[in-house]
Amino acid sequence: MFNRHAMIEAYYSVVKVIVARSPLARMNPNSISLTASLIGVLAGLFFLLGKSATAGILLLTSGILDTLDGTIARLGERDSKFGAALDSSLDRYVEMFVFLGITYHFKDSPMFFWSFLAIMGSMMVSYVRARAQSLGIQKNVGYMQRFERFMILTAGAILNPWGLQAWGTEIIFESSIIILAIGANYTAYQRLIVVKQVEDDLSDPS
Repeated sequence: MFNRHAMIEAYYSVVKVIVARSPLARMNPNSISLTASLIGVLAGLFFLLGKSATAGILLLTSGILDTLDGTIARLGERDSKFGAALDSSLDRYVEMFVFLGITYHFKDSPMFFWSFLAIMGSMMVSYVRARAQSLGIQKNVGYMQRFERFMILTAGAILNPWGLQAWGTEIIFESSIIILAIGANYTAYQRLIVVKQVEDDLSDPS
């Protein structure tokens, strides 16, 4: 059975070992965040140009770099609230630039609306989580969190040329966006339901 938490923990354990034994440990974590974001914005440009495979590779590179900054900050005892806020804010900018490129690419296709739904869902997943945490509710639910969204979009983009060669369509890439659109919005809905359930439990006198 898929264990999201265990898989991510295993990945970060490997990242920690690699960073600790390399010159990366001496780098400024905020510089890593900015570099990852610039590469992510570049990925958005390649999506806009219809170069999905290149965009996917750039997005993958950006994502990998984005997992390094926090580890570098913690290992060097340089983690800060500003660094965490900067990293999260840049992640949102990258996500919006990426979907801007995708939405523009599909501007003359029905996929335009699916792309819009995908970015709307992605933003709402993050927003509902932040709003719930501000209310003291820490529980996260749903299978379309940032890691899953990133993996689905990256895989769909990189594999897109195979779909074009085999069927003459962008069916692989388009399918990944449709999955994101449905899954992300449903995850946002699930998180709203959790807030309602917690509220009901607190107000239940029994």
